[in-house]
Amino acid sequence: MISNITIEERIKIKALHDQGHGVSSIAKYLKRHKTSIYRELSKRNESGVYDYQHAQKVTSANMARQGHQKPTEETITQIEIKIINDQWSPEQISGWLKLNHGIHISHTWIYQYVEKDRIVGGELSNHMRRGKYSFEPREYKGKIKNRITIDERPEIINERKRLGDFEIDLIVGPKNKGAILTVVDRLSRQCIIEKLSCKSSKEIKNVLLNAFNNYDGQKHSITSDNGSEFTLHEEISKDLKLDYYFAHPYASYERGSIENLNGLIRQYIPKGKAFDDIDQSFVKQIEEKLNSRPRKVLKFLTPREFYENMCLNMN
Repeated sequence: MISNITIEERIKIKALHDQGHGVSSIAKYLKRHKTSIYRELSKRNESGVYDYQHAQKVTSANMARQGHQKPTEETITQIEIKIINDQWSPEQISGWLKLNHGIHISHTWIYQYVEKDRIVGGELSNHMRRGKYSFEPREYKGKIKNRITIDERPEIINERKRLGDFEIDLIVGPKNKGAILTVVDRLSRQCIIEKLSCKSSKEIKNVLLNAFNNYDGQKHSITSDNGSEFTLHEEISKDLKLDYYFAHPYASYERGSIENLNGLIRQYIPKGKAFDDIDQSFVKQIEEKLNSRPRKVLKFLTPREFYENMCLNMN
């Protein structure tokens, strides 16, 4: 298992970061994986600044809560079976272990385990939902201006502690013809599905604004991938009065809720099916079915029931 970052390393990270060194430079200096540095720098205080003392407290609290024990061989075997035989995602495995066995193994540890297995020639990565998988976030080389990365996303979003934090994506038809906009609340898993007339950034913006203006629930943030269709993110953020974040390139695991939703939608719209005969009425039928389907992650409440219960508890 990868060793934890020490307080001495945190002091060095703070100093190097304040001096303007990037993640790659800090990782190379400390002989750490870049992912570890990304994650470490996300442990910001209330002012949004990385502080080594605050980061140490966050880590200590997490270790105390999770028991910080290395998975047993039996648990590791269970993890491998769920990946290979059942094609479960690390998020699903982590939640299942906690719910059914009281075992606290983070999905991040499972991703790291899969990556280590890949490096030595193992097959676990071949069974991931998106095929072969690499844990290392890649450098963004696109043309979306003023992106705010997921590294700056507040911990309250990462920990799924409130309603109104959304992930969004597109499902694109065969030969790039036709598209569907998918939206999911990270906590309740309540979804919004909209048929698009095209994949343009203007169409995405207009459809999303209309959908959210008709959405009665809370709206705090959106997280998307780095597709060019999301170039109008600043206008979306301003018009809807919410924060907008971008995941790392090729890091679909950072948007596990929307990946899962898209997989569920494929039960109704299989890959390879042309979008010509799919209209708004049909996608709304799918939306209704998914929002009314009991979910294990919600202790078998439906997303709608879970959302309503959360709202009642807040009042």
